[in-house]
Amino acid sequence: MPRTTYNKIAAIATGLVLGASVMLPAAHADDYYAGQTIRMIIPFSPGGGTDTFGRLISQHLGRHIPGSPTIVAENVTGAGGLLGSNEFAERVDHDGLTLMTASGHLNLRAFLGLQGLRLDLDALEPVVAAPMGHVTAISTQAGIDDPADLLEAQGRLTKGITDPVGLLESLVALEMFELNYRAVPGYGGRGDTRIAFERGELMINTQSTPAYLNSVQPLVDEGVAMPLYAIGFIDGEGNPQRDPAVPDMITAPELYEQIHGEMPSGTIWEAFKVTVPLVQNTRGTVWVHGDIPDEAMAALREGVEAMVNDPEFQEASASILEGYEIMWGDDLGQIKASMDAASPEVLDYLRDMLNERFGTEFN
Repeated sequence: MPRTTYNKIAAIATGLVLGASVMLPAAHADDYYAGQTIRMIIPFSPGGGTDTFGRLISQHLGRHIPGSPTIVAENVTGAGGLLGSNEFAERVDHDGLTLMTASGHLNLRAFLGLQGLRLDLDALEPVVAAPMGHVTAISTQAGIDDPADLLEAQGRLTKGITDPVGLLESLVALEMFELNYRAVPGYGGRGDTRIAFERGELMINTQSTPAYLNSVQPLVDEGVAMPLYAIGFIDGEGNPQRDPAVPDMITAPELYEQIHGEMPSGTIWEAFKVTVPLVQNTRGTVWVHGDIPDEAMAALREGVEAMVNDPEFQEASASILEGYEIMWGDDLGQIKASMDAASPEVLDYLRDMLNERFGTEFN
């Protein structure tokens, strides 16, 4: 069973969450999906990272599920993922014939209770997921040449804002440093903020690690930008772990410790430890309703295990996953373990920050 280093670390008792699913009896699993078609709802437009991940799974999973069902991916777009998510939540049968691929930020929106989103993650089970890291960089116009001097940065420290929930891991990191930055709203996506950063219109920018390596690292090489930190990952004991795609880059908590001589603490640190696993571990997550028939759940689990060990899938997924490895089986328990670890105080802090600073409304 292939595992990433940080998945091994994070696996602590999280297997308890999915243990019942993994141990489901296999009786009739061979027959349940025979001759069936599984619909894969992707609540985002074609071509993005979540869509690419969902289509990767839909192309390979079916032939490994007992009964060899056909899996058809369908983009149900609109309202930032709400239309497809709400359809999956409320208007499909709980028979295992409909799956949904969500992004980490959609998971976070559901977890926080974004207004209008009726997706209840507690009622779902993750089938398979993939991580994705993020890196924050700063323009050299800020006048510093070492990340440890971050609090001495000069000028207007502007950061472009798209959907604030979609940037929450980077915003929480900046709040953790108590950095006096100015949020500039109105950008359509991270790519737009990267272009503005390249033009010198923004001083701080966060991209997925692959996007950073492809599009921001050249700016670093030219001397017009400097990496500050990788958001990093959080292990099962709440400790920071390096991003395996940039293992030599310091993480945000490590940088905080360099600057202040101690690790972060308090509500903002607890918020970071909740937000980061939900976003970073789930670049893409395939969900199924938790109350589908036992034989359907058993067949899905069996299919995922066979898929991830299939050399053809491994080859096909290598470029799409961009250095990260599939999460499946017991490792998936950390997704819900992260949610279970969130106190009401942390949830109130995150909702209040998003509402007061950006006008985001919650149910």
